[in-house]
Amino acid sequence: MNQSDTTGNDPQEILIPINKDNNNNNNNNNSSANNREVKIDRKTFDSNFEAAGINEALNLFEEAQTVEFGQHLGINFFGEVATAQEISQILDDLHRQRGKKSAVLYVVSLKDQLQLILILANNPPIRTIIPEANSELLRKTAQEFRSEVTNRDKLNGYKYSAQKLYQWIIAPLESTLETNNIDALILSMDSGLRSIPVAALYDGRQFLIEKYSVSIIPSFSLTDTRYFPILNKSMLAVGISKSTQGKAPLPAVATEVSLLTNNLWSGQKLLNEQSTIDNFQALSNQDRFGIIHIATHAEFKPGAIHNSYIQFWNAKLRFDELRELSQKLQWQQDPKVELMVLSACRTALGDKEAELGFAGLTIQTGVKTALGSLWYVSDEGSLALMTKFYEQLKTAPIKSEALQQAQLAMIKGQVRLEEQQLQLDEEKLLPLSSELGVRQNINLSHPYYWSAFTMIGNWN
Repeated sequence: MNQSDTTGNDPQEILIPINKDNNNNNNNNNSSANNREVKIDRKTFDSNFEAAGINEALNLFEEAQTVEFGQHLGINFFGEVATAQEISQILDDLHRQRGKKSAVLYVVSLKDQLQLILILANNPPIRTIIPEANSELLRKTAQEFRSEVTNRDKLNGYKYSAQKLYQWIIAPLESTLETNNIDALILSMDSGLRSIPVAALYDGRQFLIEKYSVSIIPSFSLTDTRYFPILNKSMLAVGISKSTQGKAPLPAVATEVSLLTNNLWSGQKLLNEQSTIDNFQALSNQDRFGIIHIATHAEFKPGAIHNSYIQFWNAKLRFDELRELSQKLQWQQDPKVELMVLSACRTALGDKEAELGFAGLTIQTGVKTALGSLWYVSDEGSLALMTKFYEQLKTAPIKSEALQQAQLAMIKGQVRLEEQQLQLDEEKLLPLSSELGVRQNINLSHPYYWSAFTMIGNWN
């Protein structure tokens, strides 16, 4: 699936088989068609999806995802979506390259039932139906989970809804995942489910992240799955620790940016007053950074994509402007930007448009992988996870495993904040400035601190 710049004069073609009757007409050309004009009749989609065979159903969902993301982001897509056989082959190729087994799980919320489609390497797709998980109950449970897991004062309040979602989304296919020795689970989620912190789904004994590295994709067709080593890529880190443009200060950001660029990775930084859009663009033009790390307020808000933004020192960079800037900087040109991190962002949880902006971050920017938080965690929590993530990124075979290892270290209490120190493991202690005002003995094991961080797009 390719995409075109909507600022051009000639709209690109897109073929969306939303209705069952035209599902086999992928080769019919219609020069006036574009995904912002196509409407998805969800009632018809649900009916067609239920009646379709597994391969046709997968095609329908991939196409519907393309329409939904394209409409919100203002991007015209054209070309064919990936088939189950093609996805299976790519998973096999990546396993041979990286030694890690991945599976793609489609989570499709129909009015009267939940349907799951699992794609494995060298296996036919598997379809599972969960009749009791109708869309109303599923979304209600998801909303309860999001509300409870973001409350760090309730130690176990989230577990009931987390376990219910686990039973619906993961448990029906868990024996297959275990039999196939899956390491990485990649989820393509239906509307209303994209802001579920899937890492914190709970089976009664363990979190999902304790079994698999997890990531989300807008769709397989909209994901660049190619692997390229990240270790030798340089970083551009942008951070704002002071109050600016009416935003609250983020005292730990100065420490975060300095640790990343001075101790953990090679690169350049822009801090506070230096963190202007002009300086960001100028540095990006001078060097081909493979990692863009942005430690400043960012919001995925309801409504049009223009409402969402990243806060720079002197101005907000709106997300429609971010796309234009990424095109100027050629992030989507090979060699692509491998990773963009927003370490202090938040999403309007449960809002359809906000979720589309968050889950569509790689599409909007052209980068291969994005890492962001579904809610604003805490200054200290972000510092801890980001430091551990980049440390793990040096040795982990795939990016999603680096995030998994950082999250596991927080669950186990190996990463914690004590007496003005950040403890990364039993032997590594990093002193913190007294200006941070870190309380003694901050326990970071609650999923509030680690499950918000979500990997989007290329998990390799």
